[in-house]
Amino acid sequence: MRWLSCACSLVLLLTLSNTSFAYECADHIRSTDMQRFDDNHDGTLTDIDSGLTWMRCALGQRWDGNTCQGEPARYTWQSAQQATRQFNQKNGYAEYKDWRMPRLPELAGIIERHCKEPRINLQLFPTTPATYFWAVDTKPKTYDQAYVMDFGSEGVTTLLKSDQALVRLVRGRQ
Repeated sequence: MRWLSCACSLVLLLTLSNTSFAYECADHIRSTDMQRFDDNHDGTLTDIDSGLTWMRCALGQRWDGNTCQGEPARYTWQSAQQATRQFNQKNGYAEYKDWRMPRLPELAGIIERHCKEPRINLQLFPTTPATYFWAVDTKPKTYDQAYVMDFGSEGVTTLLKSDQALVRLVRGRQ
């Protein structure tokens, strides 16, 4: 019986450890409700509350019908905007050519506060890395910085526009 108590303590310690890199999520408490999203069955989800349609994969990945394949591409802030324009001019996605980089509050709307590494619902946005994603917003009075959402542990921060981060495109209200 004593070994069971020790094993339970070890499991609890590992679960609560900040150095744990496994995806952890309190399934019974979700801030990103699965029913809030309509699956469009084309690699996109529509958020019923906001009216926004999200690509399920980051730029550089492709949707295979079940998950995101490949590695997401990294961009500077400026090259992310250029890649988005080229993406729309070329073919767009899911029959739309009005995809854009999200604003910071829009990115915050898909954060899963009860998950970590990454802080996003992986059933909705599979294979999302726990790293920075660009927002279109720039830091006021600091023209060389833009906001990013860290789906790892940092939350909202800024990076130099010359730094690299990932991009998840959205369409709809601005």
